[in-house]
Amino acid sequence: MLISHGVLRKAAAAFASWSLAAALIGCSTPEASVQPHKVAVDALPNGIAVRPGDGAVFITDDRTSSVLTSTGATYTPYASIPVEAGQGKSLSQLSLTRSGELVVERFGFGSASAIFDIGGSGIAVPLAGLNPARRRLGLIELAPGQLLSTWFIKNGNNPPLGALTLVTYNPATHTASERDLLTGLGKPVGIAVSGGDVFVSDQANNTIVKANLSELLNAAAPVTPTVFAHVDSPDLMTVDAQGRLYTKCNKNGLCEIAPDGTIRVLANDFQDARGVAIDPVRHVLYAVDRATPSGGTSYVRTFAIIP
Repeated sequence: MLISHGVLRKAAAAFASWSLAAALIGCSTPEASVQPHKVAVDALPNGIAVRPGDGAVFITDDRTSSVLTSTGATYTPYASIPVEAGQGKSLSQLSLTRSGELVVERFGFGSASAIFDIGGSGIAVPLAGLNPARRRLGLIELAPGQLLSTWFIKNGNNPPLGALTLVTYNPATHTASERDLLTGLGKPVGIAVSGGDVFVSDQANNTIVKANLSELLNAAAPVTPTVFAHVDSPDLMTVDAQGRLYTKCNKNGLCEIAPDGTIRVLANDFQDARGVAIDPVRHVLYAVDRATPSGGTSYVRTFAIIP
């Protein structure tokens, strides 16, 4: 029986589509949707966090020095972060604690960095006792009353010097202390904990480093990191349940780094990829697409992840 070329092409296309769907269902590698959804935000966002219970999204806004929140397409004010006199507005990562509170960092420009605890009332209270000269970027909760923070110090034209630290604080009094865990970094930005390992993106050295968290916490002195992957211009970072890391890559990209260090570009059309966060309940990756200094619109973009 003769079959036209058109029928063959249609059959081949149908089979290819079926094969792709079957492959996605049968494998554990997440796939970004072909046309990821994106929501325009009237803000200059940087950090982002998702509350798994209701899917509420929180972003930091450098335009107003505040945290905004949304359960849909509209972002509204949630908490205001004080600005030091003579300082610009610059907020870094924010993270949800197990108790449902938010913690957020103020970058500080070398003289006024701080970590704020934001309760359900939306009032931001700074943690006392931390070094304000440390320019803070990454932040996640390790355990109740314990945070991991990345920071760097920049003196003149000298290369930046940074570290990963453990911040221990009292949620009632907001007093805090800090211990260096991982040193020898340039400009450490993002933090992710997967299994027993902690990963840090070092933007100055275009690397993601890896260390055993238990060894860091029990070491008598700060530890030097091991390079896990080479990524151009990494930024804030998150990790999924399968141990895959997500961060900015290259000038306009967003990348996934597999547990074996293999890098895959999810998108290459970002203006400026910043914060990333995963909603593990709805299997969604959120990514901040920040407008450039020359103007434009900022977005919060989402990528569907096959569980």
